[in-house]
Order: sequence, then C-alpha cells, then structure tokens
Amino acid sequence: MEEVSQENEQNENERIDLISWLGSIKRDFDPLLLEARKQYPINGWVGSWLIRSLTGFKYIKMPENSVSKIVTFFSNHITIWASIAIGAFGAGANKYLPLFSHLQPWPRTIGVFLMVVSLAMSLKANFTRMLTLDDPYFNPNAYKLFRPKEYFMFLNYFKGHYDFETVFKTVELLYRENSLDSILQVHESINNELRADKQKIIESLEENRVYLEDAEKVIAELNTQIWSLADQVTINEQNLNAAIDVLYRLRKGASLFNPADLRVVTPFSLFELKGNYLFRHFEQGTTETPSVIRIDDSKYAHYSSVKLVNSDKTIEYATSDREGRTVASYWIELPSERILIYNFHYDSTNSGMSAIIESKEMYRFIRGICIHLEERHFFEKKEDVRDA
Repeated sequence: MEEVSQENEQNENERIDLISWLGSIKRDFDPLLLEARKQYPINGWVGSWLIRSLTGFKYIKMPENSVSKIVTFFSNHITIWASIAIGAFGAGANKYLPLFSHLQPWPRTIGVFLMVVSLAMSLKANFTRMLTLDDPYFNPNAYKLFRPKEYFMFLNYFKGHYDFETVFKTVELLYRENSLDSILQVHESINNELRADKQKIIESLEENRVYLEDAEKVIAELNTQIWSLADQVTINEQNLNAAIDVLYRLRKGASLFNPADLRVVTPFSLFELKGNYLFRHFEQGTTETPSVIRIDDSKYAHYSSVKLVNSDKTIEYATSDREGRTVASYWIELPSERILIYNFHYDSTNSGMSAIIESKEMYRFIRGICIHLEERHFFEKKEDVRDA
C-alpha cells in the first residue's frame, strides 16, 4: 500500500514537472515563432533590405520588448533621413555657405563620412532584424540562408498550424480527470484559438500581398524613369551631333548653311510677329501649319504661338488639332529687334522632350541659328523649307 502511494506521488510529480516544462517551452518559443510564422513564406529579401536600409521605405517599429537599442536606432527611418540630410549639408556647405568656406574640405568630408557610416549601420541593423524571429522585418529566406540549422529546426513549426500552447493544453487535458463535457469544452476552446490564428495568418498574407504590389509599382516607376533618362541621353547625343554638323558647315562656308538647320530634334515651323499677324518663314515636317496667323482670331486662340504672344512667358505649350501631337513655342528676340516664334512639333508621348526644350542650351542653339539666318538674309526669301 505504501509502495502504491509512493508510485502515485512519483507519477503526480512527473506530471507536474512535465506540465511545468511544457509551460516554459510555450512561454519561451510561442511568442517568437508565432510572429515568425506570419512572415512565412516570403520570396526574396535583398531588395526589401536595401530599400528599407537606404531610404527608410515602409518603416515598422521593432517589438517593444526588444533589448537592442542600437539596432532600433539605426533601423529607424528618421535616422536614415537625418544621415542623408547631414551628408547633403556637408556636401553643399563649402559651395553655398561662405561661413564654412575657410573650413574646406572638412564639412563635406565629415558630412559624407557620417552619412556613409549611418547607412552602413542601417544596412547592418536592418539585416539583423531580418534574422530576428519576432521582428516585423523577419524574412524566412534570409534566415534559411544565414542560419540554416535553426531554420530547418523550426521549419515544421513555420509550415504547421499548431504551437506549443496547443501541446501544453492537450497534455494538460489528458492529465485531467474531468467529465467528458469538460474535455469537449476545452477542445472547443483550442479549436476557437486555432481559427483565430488562421484568421490572423490570412490577414498577414493580405498585408504582404499589398506590400508586394506597392513594391512592384515602385519598381515599375523606377524602370519608367530609367527608360526616360535613356531616351533623353540618346536625344541629347543626337542634338550634339547636329550642333557639330552646323558648326562645321558654318566653318566651311555660308553657302552650305540653310533654314533646314532649324530642324534640330523635331519637325519645326518658324514665324515672325508683325503687328497682329504671325507670318511663316519656314517649316519642315509639318502638314497643317498655316502660312499666316491672325493672333486676335478666335480659331487660332489655342495655338501655342498665339498663347505665347498674349502672355509674358518665353515658352508655351499646346496640344495641336492632330490627336497625340504637342507644339512647344519659343519667343526669340533677335539683335535687330525682330520677334520670331519658333515651334517644336512632336509626339505627345515623348515625356522627356519638355526637359530638352526648356534647357537654356537648346534655346541658345535655336536662337543662334536664327541670328545666322538673318545675317545671311534668309528671312527675305518667300519659299518654305519642306521635307524632301
């Protein structure tokens, strides 16, 4: 009898130890692994890491119980923006602030050094967060690459629907000597918790989907800007070649210079303002440009050249009568006090053309050609210049 009592006491102690051990496992593992499970699976990590570290894009605070204050500080978007501002201030202090001119080049050197150090620390801090299980930035792919043993140890947990809380309650339930109704009640409670966890996982997946869509939009915008810059570089190269051709022809002799040189980047038309009329001197590559425009005639009010005459601007834009075509007009005053209106005719989809037209170099180039044409008396000729 005494041996049976001791055995029961031993079994009871073992049950208490097991329940206590499972409680400790549940307390230590579930908070971390449940948060990590929300991020599983995620494809790719390098892009989001660089964007967060270098721009502070979509910053999310670390968990409140985080003990790494340095990681919290350097992963903060405010720190990243502040470091960029310090670098920009240091880079411009020597040039734009006379107060720092005698300190050259130290403000720039110190500013850039602080910016580089801060961004490097930001890269390190955000990388650390990607390998921290309960951090919103946790990335399973990065975790798998840099901590493979831990990853495969927790993989079944990430992929599954159960946790240590479920095991704890199940074992606790098995040890109870209660009625069937009580067992069913506890089991239903566990199922309710599992359903709640499932809903949280669904919400987390939806948030990740929205984040990926936003990232794809940012990438598409960057690609558009890259292609726009590439187009602009090509056009600028063509403009430079055209300018070189004109200079060589001027150097060889005036007879080689003609109004066709006004066609620099787009088809063009050139008018002269005389009283209330614009008289066309030359045009090339256009099909519906009138020879005479009365500036107070309402049917021409939407023309960029007419809008330019009636405003105090030096450049004016308008959409032509032809769909998808844009006309940009220059106001050009010659040394002889003659007023010319030079018009660019181009495709409206060419988004980089406005930046080229609004450059001072392009305006000076067109005006220089007009001055040379006047010096060679081309404006006294009646015939137009047209495509061959």
